[in-house]
Amino acid sequence: MAEKLTLAGFEVEEIEDRRTWAESVVVGRVKERIQHPNADKLSICQLDLGDGETTQIVCGASNVKADIFVAVATLGAFLPKVGEEGLKIKAAKLRGESSSGMICSLAELGLTKDADGIHIFDEAIALTPGMDVRPLLGLEDIVLDLSSTANRADALSMVGIAREVAALTGAELNLPISDRTFEKTSAAIAVQISESTACPAYIGTVIEGIKIQPSPDWLKAHLQSAGVRPD
Repeated sequence: MAEKLTLAGFEVEEIEDRRTWAESVVVGRVKERIQHPNADKLSICQLDLGDGETTQIVCGASNVKADIFVAVATLGAFLPKVGEEGLKIKAAKLRGESSSGMICSLAELGLTKDADGIHIFDEAIALTPGMDVRPLLGLEDIVLDLSSTANRADALSMVGIAREVAALTGAELNLPISDRTFEKTSAAIAVQISESTACPAYIGTVIEGIKIQPSPDWLKAHLQSAGVRPD
């Protein structure tokens, strides 16, 4: 696809395989958390990773606790977004206690620049220990970073590129269709045009029922894939 788009005039500057960011990272359930006997800021956690055994991991996050679902990088996993050269997960001993993996934050998975602690999955999601975390975090895509020429303003949108891909491949074009309906409001809004020569028409719209709150994970994942920070 990258080659087809480049030959059509849409240069592919980068191919970002987000699947590699969390390879061998699975959902784990913290069965037990106790204070590390030799370190005030460390916890010893016993986790269920879906393999029928209990895995011990030493964690330094302050928000770790029992009965939560977390993202766990298992032994042998490579996290390319940690530091400049990435991080290979190995068995280790931290202050005398064995640790077989790492409980991850979103920063360690490349989804945020900073994180206050480990990522805790929403309890409303149906989770099973051992599940691949990538579909849950929007890390199952390959992102093509395109550049378009000045005469192709239609290529500055996802829909525009979708039309181009359909033309190049003969695939069926499936545009998003919203089934949401909007009702007219009785709220009044006044628009006064003081500079009619600058712009002859101004439009004002009232939008009600909006809640200011964190976006759901699926929306954050879409924004991050498009290079937009959701916070």
